[in-house]
Amino acid sequence: MWKRFLVRRRSVILTWLLSYLAILTVPILISVFVYYQSQETLKSEIHRANNVLLKEVREVIDNQVQNVERLTTELTWNVRIRGFMFSSLYKKPGSLNPELYNLHLAVKEMAIYQSLYPAIKNYYIYWKDQDLVFEPGVYRTSRLAYDTIHENETISYEIWLNLMQKKNTGHFIKLENKDPSVSTLAYIHSFPGERLESSPGATVVLLDTSRLMETIRNVQDFSSGQVFVLNQDKQVLLSTDKSMEPLYLSDLAFADDYGSYFDDYEGKHSEFMYIKSDNSELTYVTVVPSSLVWQKTYYLRSITYIGMLVSLIGGVCLSIVFLLRNYSPIQRLLQLLRAGEKTSPESEGNEFLHIQKAISDTLNEKEQIQMRMKQQSNMLRSNMLVRILKGKVGTSIALDESLATFDVRFHSDQFAVILFYMDYERFFEHMETVSVMDKPRLMQFIVSNIVEDLAKEKHGGFVCEIDDNMACLINFKEGSREQQREDIKALAEQARQFLSEKFNIRTLASISDIKTSIDDIPQAYREAVDAMEYMIVVGDSGIVTYEELHRDESNHLQTSYYYPIQIEQQLINHLKSGDAKTAESIIRDIIAKNMGQSIISVELVKCLMFNLTSTLIKAIGEIGNVEESSFMNNSMRIAELMACESIKEMELQLSSAAREVCEYASLKQKQQLNSTRNQALEARSADIVAFISNNYTEANLNISMIGERFGMTPTYLSKLFKDQTGKGLLDTINHYRMEYAKTLLKDQSNSIKSISGQVGFHDINTFIRTFKKYEGVTPGQYQKMI
Repeated sequence: MWKRFLVRRRSVILTWLLSYLAILTVPILISVFVYYQSQETLKSEIHRANNVLLKEVREVIDNQVQNVERLTTELTWNVRIRGFMFSSLYKKPGSLNPELYNLHLAVKEMAIYQSLYPAIKNYYIYWKDQDLVFEPGVYRTSRLAYDTIHENETISYEIWLNLMQKKNTGHFIKLENKDPSVSTLAYIHSFPGERLESSPGATVVLLDTSRLMETIRNVQDFSSGQVFVLNQDKQVLLSTDKSMEPLYLSDLAFADDYGSYFDDYEGKHSEFMYIKSDNSELTYVTVVPSSLVWQKTYYLRSITYIGMLVSLIGGVCLSIVFLLRNYSPIQRLLQLLRAGEKTSPESEGNEFLHIQKAISDTLNEKEQIQMRMKQQSNMLRSNMLVRILKGKVGTSIALDESLATFDVRFHSDQFAVILFYMDYERFFEHMETVSVMDKPRLMQFIVSNIVEDLAKEKHGGFVCEIDDNMACLINFKEGSREQQREDIKALAEQARQFLSEKFNIRTLASISDIKTSIDDIPQAYREAVDAMEYMIVVGDSGIVTYEELHRDESNHLQTSYYYPIQIEQQLINHLKSGDAKTAESIIRDIIAKNMGQSIISVELVKCLMFNLTSTLIKAIGEIGNVEESSFMNNSMRIAELMACESIKEMELQLSSAAREVCEYASLKQKQQLNSTRNQALEARSADIVAFISNNYTEANLNISMIGERFGMTPTYLSKLFKDQTGKGLLDTINHYRMEYAKTLLKDQSNSIKSISGQVGFHDINTFIRTFKKYEGVTPGQYQKMI
């Protein structure tokens, strides 16, 4: 299953899996964020703790340094000592002999500072001029003092003496002890010389590093690294690294008052954190390997990664479990849907889309079935109403069952029929967006719903389509006969007005008389049809009731129509003469006289139309051959005349047909006139040819002579002759002359000149040119050829 769904990348199971994994990534991302924040916080705390410890070391050592500097200041400014140092009386050997007691008092005063500065290991003053060293309570030579004070240090006497004699502004140096575990710090400060290049001596204060190392080791215990105290030359004064051989760390850069940076120390990547003294030259440095500094962060990272991995594995496993659990109902549903489908869900998106499509198809199919059933029900209902209107219902039991089946309930036994005649063309032009096939159904649907809704406001109404019209069977609830007539007429008018204003549907409405039995419904329908037919024929528009029409017919019914033989003959004469205007006027007068006085029946109107049509056919027969007329050859034209529904339409069609007959009559007259004229012209052309054939030998025969002979101008004569024969008059004369010349040339005894005169030419050269023009050779050449 997994392989199938994972290959189908659009499957919902893959979407769910990605969704679950996306949710799972949220806590993982939060864990990563917390880890990095914790790591940064831990780094900050480590740096802060190291800085605090370094500040503590700085504070302790700076206090000691201040004591050293204070003691150095007191020794330097001791009056007795300065009296010896800066006096010029004691520069020669033996000059101190008188001052031995004062010298004793001076060193005795130095002993007082031992109780004031108990943390100081020792101190002394070197006097360069006498090569003496003043110690607390005693003075010695420099050699003896060196051996006594520095007997355990590795510094040589020469180096020590050089340090004493060199001018020092005050700095610390480390004196290495023969015991590597012990060391001494010496603070050397030279006496300021007065205009002297060298100092008269130096003050030396020795510090015991054991106490300082205790403070430094507190930092080491916390950071597990090494701690150094450096002087301004970056010489290591104090260090927790017992294996450290170099005394200088000159390659280290301490630019700021405090800070940290990474570098290699003893082959390991380490972090250097330093802080400078506020009141001395010292710099305090702690060096911790990176692996030790970030040991806790590495542990935190490992714990975080392990937790994230466990969370990821657990989350994926739970996601798979919940996926299988949640997908099982969908899978069962798909199996049910797939059993009845031809297409597979793989080709239609994910499972939900397939289920949605299946449900949508089912709902659409259900809706289509319901719509089809409703349409069929409406069709069956309409068919039942049509059968009722046409009286084709069987027994009363069958009628009652049909009415109950289609929910048609009659409130009373009083019925009437409204018949609507609709103008389809106007509605079709208004509904341009609807297809041609749907327009009639849409129009019938609109009329049916509107008329039924209006009818049900007071009475019962049932609408159906019958013979391209819409019939509404009205079943009255209550009221008098007059009130019912007013209601049904108001209903028809309201329906016509609403359909015209809202949907641009123009209608005619005919209303039957009120019937008092269901068996009389077919008669009511026939009455509505008769009223509608009459309204259409007479060209009336609006609403007509059978009751009004029947009342008028009984009083003024016309039993014949006006169309005497004299009028018919006049119409034929005008048609034969092509007088279309007068013929149309006669047709209009005939129709007006028949429709003006009293009511004429539809049957008589149709008879009048047939009679007028036959008059047109008679006129065509008298004009010429009936088969030659386009009016008679066009069967559709006759059908249009016979299919006229209204008197107005009949008048228009008859007027149009009369114009066609008049056009045909005018055409026949022109044809006859042209035929007579052509015959006369052909006879005249024959006379001209005969005259030419009899007189072509005359030398003075020309077009002017022929024109005078026949009483025509030369130009008109030439044009007329050419139009009739297709040849020019001069060419015809020359043709006869050349034929006669060829006959004369056969006789070799005839000369060219004599022949020229015989055929009607005065000039022989003219004869030769003319002969060559028509025969292609000269007369002499022609005579030789024959």
